[in-house]
Amino acid sequence: MTDWRAQTVDGSYAVLLQAPVLRDLDRFCSEAGASETGGILIGRYSDDLAVAVVREATPPPADSRRGRSWFVRGVSGLRDMLGRRWRAKERTYYVGEWHFHPVQTVEPSTEDFAQMLEIARGREYDCKAPLLLILGAGSHEGARALRAFVCPAGCAPLELRPSVDSSGRASTAGSAPASRTTAFRRSV
Repeated sequence: MTDWRAQTVDGSYAVLLQAPVLRDLDRFCSEAGASETGGILIGRYSDDLAVAVVREATPPPADSRRGRSWFVRGVSGLRDMLGRRWRAKERTYYVGEWHFHPVQTVEPSTEDFAQMLEIARGREYDCKAPLLLILGAGSHEGARALRAFVCPAGCAPLELRPSVDSSGRASTAGSAPASRTTAFRRSV
């Protein structure tokens, strides 16, 4: 599995999901089975502030609640965890949320975007443009569906599309279907 890079159409926002994060996300989704799940994304911005580099995805906090078509992320342990990440030699911090929908078609819900707007406006998060990753069940054999958005305060969410390299290939960690949804190769 390799890193996954994406950016908005206008290039104003970009994200880099490191390979270990993709592996963890795949494991968390597999463990959830037929229930929704989620957690937070921890990372930092590149020195030029052009790219959000996601270095960690947390499992769902212990006080999270979930069902087949709903998920409420808990908060248990997150404040202490984020404090430790902030004080570490290589400082990292909250950059967004991830969420798993146990279906083939990955569509963020109205509630998903409403939560992200609340986070973007919330002083306690201090994150004016949080990321939202929505993962789904595998769309190809050995691949998991993935869509990414940046949700700036005061703006509509913007989808992050996989970056294209000089050969014209999408920079993904697996084969991308020809729709808005991309995919990454799942752990085996």
